[in-house]
Amino acid sequence: MSEQQGLEVSQSQPTEADEAAADMRRALLDAGKTEFANYGYDGARLERIAAKVGCAKRMLYYYFGNKKDVYLAVIEQSYSDIRESEEMLNLDAMAPLQALHALAQKSFEYHEQNLEFTRLVLQENFQGGEMLGQISKTDLLRKAALEPVERILERGAKQGVFRSGISAVDVHYLISALSSFRVDHAATWRSLLEVDLLGDSLRERHLQLLLDQLSRLVAPVRESL
Repeated sequence: MSEQQGLEVSQSQPTEADEAAADMRRALLDAGKTEFANYGYDGARLERIAAKVGCAKRMLYYYFGNKKDVYLAVIEQSYSDIRESEEMLNLDAMAPLQALHALAQKSFEYHEQNLEFTRLVLQENFQGGEMLGQISKTDLLRKAALEPVERILERGAKQGVFRSGISAVDVHYLISALSSFRVDHAATWRSLLEVDLLGDSLRERHLQLLLDQLSRLVAPVRESL
């Protein structure tokens, strides 16, 4: 290997300092997600975020900037995480209905395993979604949410196993609604109705309800004799 080739390889490989910086940045984002999810934008404190990670407050300014910049980075990373978890499914290699069900189950599981994400989304809705529109990856995140569904629906329609004309937005809405409601409203249902939405028995029923509703939504229209 020439000296120039060795220099190029060394420049392309992350150093220990790079990895440490990435780890610190991720730790701050995770702590920020907890803080903003629990207190909202106005109530969140950068001091608490830094204290949870065990670093000085100035590290937040170093990696992100001011409070708004921290919040925008947290929001962007939170939506990127759920989309990345879906990308790992390799949906294009599955049969259309299997892919649709796999995507729905991933969303169902992600919401129940990432309670701070659902609270963060609620907090952003309380603010009218104003901040979300300011992140740098809005277009990419929109495409990441809808384009995989569009491909599944297109393949299903071509194969004759789905009816044509189904909207990816409708599918995304159905999956998101039945995945997030049980998490977001668990406390009030438990207190008022004495129903444990997060209990094991209802969990399986509600997951199956989601899958059944998706199957009915995409099922081909059968002509009556």
